[in-house]
Amino acid sequence: MKGHVPTPDGLAEEMVGRLFDDAPPQEGDRILYPGCGTGPFAAAVERFCEAENHPFPSGVGVDTDPQHLDVARNRELEHARFERCDYLADDMIDIGTVDYIVGNPPYVPIEGLDEEEKRRYKAGFSTAVGRFDLYLLFFERSVELLEQGGVLSFVTPEKFEYVDTAAPLRQLLSAADVHVETIDHLDEDVFDDLVTFPCVTTVRRRQRDETRILLRDGSTHTTLLPQDGESWAATVRTSDAGGMETGATLGDATVRISAGMATGADALFVMNRDDVPPQLAPDWIRPTVSGRQLTANDGPQTDSVLVCPYRTDGSLPDESELGAFGQWAELHRDRLEDRSCVDNGKPWYSWHETPPMDDLLQSKIVFKDIAKRPRFWAENDGTVVPRHSVYYLVPKSGVPFDELLDYLNGPDARRWMNAHCQKAANGFIRLQSRVLRDLPIPRELCGTYQETL
Repeated sequence: MKGHVPTPDGLAEEMVGRLFDDAPPQEGDRILYPGCGTGPFAAAVERFCEAENHPFPSGVGVDTDPQHLDVARNRELEHARFERCDYLADDMIDIGTVDYIVGNPPYVPIEGLDEEEKRRYKAGFSTAVGRFDLYLLFFERSVELLEQGGVLSFVTPEKFEYVDTAAPLRQLLSAADVHVETIDHLDEDVFDDLVTFPCVTTVRRRQRDETRILLRDGSTHTTLLPQDGESWAATVRTSDAGGMETGATLGDATVRISAGMATGADALFVMNRDDVPPQLAPDWIRPTVSGRQLTANDGPQTDSVLVCPYRTDGSLPDESELGAFGQWAELHRDRLEDRSCVDNGKPWYSWHETPPMDDLLQSKIVFKDIAKRPRFWAENDGTVVPRHSVYYLVPKSGVPFDELLDYLNGPDARRWMNAHCQKAANGFIRLQSRVLRDLPIPRELCGTYQETL
């Protein structure tokens, strides 16, 4: 099956132990191994039952990969048969309900699916929305097949806790008769070189209750997960990130929160100020900063510039009006034409993205797109054009600039960001604009609120 990632034996044994923790198998129980691969979970079940002197449940493993199934069958396990079929096909419903489901569903983003697969999944699954991943659909099918009182344990990426695409799954997992018992966040390297931020989610088909959360730092807490499909990040990551609601958000106080500009050819458009050809300065260049420079220089002032064909209103001159810029660009025309933005109809001398100059050329606050400890800097002159590894926000008129900057660099905002932002490798977080717009801020920092007063 697409997206198969082998499960380490130790992890399979740990998950099986958790599956049977409060409900060891009885005679006549049924267990299902979706996307079973080479059968590591089925083998772990037999080892568990033999060690604890429990009867084997009646097991079925399903997969679409014949080679994996051959390996699973060669294990000669007593309790399980292995069948070649698609777990997400309609006829899987005919298997009936089961008492246990355990596995490592495939991780396949929508880019890995063909058009027929996308059409079929969107027609058959409520969780197949937006840029869905197959493991979301495996959750939905498994909850559907789970007997009342039955238990499900999956190891998946933790992203379903907070990405927008997984909102339907979060709603499904917080239904009145679905109880998420535990979410255990595993070490990042549990799958060797793959950085997946994995977690083991254990679900029981019974009345909803509080969920036990185990975090990577070893701390634990219990929480009642939201039911409306909104992000679980704050309630999962910390028990003290609530209580910040103020009635105003960063989105209320800003004109724009956006990533910086992507040219599609930074090696050409970005250069040191001392290396700029004389005919381009000063009319065709603008100061710029990257994420790395922002940290190294402790601010947005650098010696780097962007060769910029755009006017201050964001318009792009006709080719006949390019003058010295056109002469310089013509020397690099082959490289500039070899960009996806040109294939999509943009002029060969344009940037990959059209710059919103009205916002870029204002006093703004800049910050890195990925950070271990979020940090915000003032760009007061309104001259620096951030590149794509730098985000920027433009406060509305009437919003006190320095006070907003101080708040963003303060402990309350940092705690909220650590609780709500998407995780990246090695303890870093992603400061995405769609998340930051929801950051609560003191109402006195919001220009709209001040005007109302």
